[in-house]
Order: sequence, then structure tokens, then C-alpha cells
Amino acid sequence: MKTLIWNGSPRKNGSTAYLISELEQALNGEVRVVDVYREAIGPCLDCRACWKEPGCIRQDAMREIYSEIIACDNIVIASPVYYSELTGPMLSALSRLQMFYAARRFLKQELVPKPKRGAVILCGGGEGSAETAEKTACCLLRQMKADPKHVILSLRTDQIESWKDSAAIAQIHALAAEWNQ
Repeated sequence: MKTLIWNGSPRKNGSTAYLISELEQALNGEVRVVDVYREAIGPCLDCRACWKEPGCIRQDAMREIYSEIIACDNIVIASPVYYSELTGPMLSALSRLQMFYAARRFLKQELVPKPKRGAVILCGGGEGSAETAEKTACCLLRQMKADPKHVILSLRTDQIESWKDSAAIAQIHALAAEWNQ
């Protein structure tokens, strides 16, 4: 089993990182975490080359990650919620999924042949809602042919850090148990 986890947090030891670590430790098989704050991934330039030929012309870390998206069994988008949305670097990196959409829409090709299991992990505190971030993450998972069946929220991090959020931790372990079967 191969799992690809997108980490949209700038904090190496924050709430999102903690929940990702819990999931990593509980999952069987290979796990790759893509840290969007530290990977060399540029945004989509809307050059529209992918409208004419399958693939992306940009030469950066996404080249390898595209192969991992195609090969993996599970995909997770994990992010803090900033102003009710995924973090900017997460949105920037995942804008590169445009090539999958373009292949389906304009070239009538499916670049991701097998369906995947998907999950969303969102952390945040403050006054905003996670509803928009959740919708965006689910939309992005579907671009990678992942079914966004699981959404795990730890949304009181200004009052209680995720490592003390027993409900979120229990959901992480339940997700891992399901995927490990």
C-alpha cells in the first residue's frame, strides 16, 4: 500500500504535522509526505501546454510527484485553515493538478488510471469556518481520482492543540485501521 500525504503547514511541529505523524505511524506500507512549504513546486502558469499534450512542461519537484499520484493507493490533503481556506502554498502547489483536468477535458485521456482512497485533515483555530477549505480539498482530491470519503477536523487549536484533541486522534487511527485492511 502506498499513501501520498500533502502537508500544507509551515510549522514542522504544529497541529497539522502532529496529525500527519499519527497517521504515518499507524499506516502500513509506504508513506510519502509532500511538504509544500519546502518542496520546489511552482504554481500553474496557465501556459495551456497541457491542453495540447498530456503532462506539464514545468521542470520541478512535481515531475516525481505526478508519478507518485498515479501509483499510490491513498491520498491525504492535510492543512491548517487560514481565512477559511487551505494555505497559500498548498493551493499554489495543487494548482498543478490542472494537467489532469486538461487531459480529461481537452485530450479525452485519463492520466490517473486507478481510483484511490482519499482523506482530508484540517486544523485551525479562531473565528473562521473550515467549510470552504474542506470543499476545496475534496475538489483537489477528485482531480487525483481520490474519493474524499474521510474528513478529519481539529478546529479548536487556539484552545487545545491537536495532540490533545482525542476525537481527531481517534479518527486518524480509525482511518489508518480502515486503510490497513
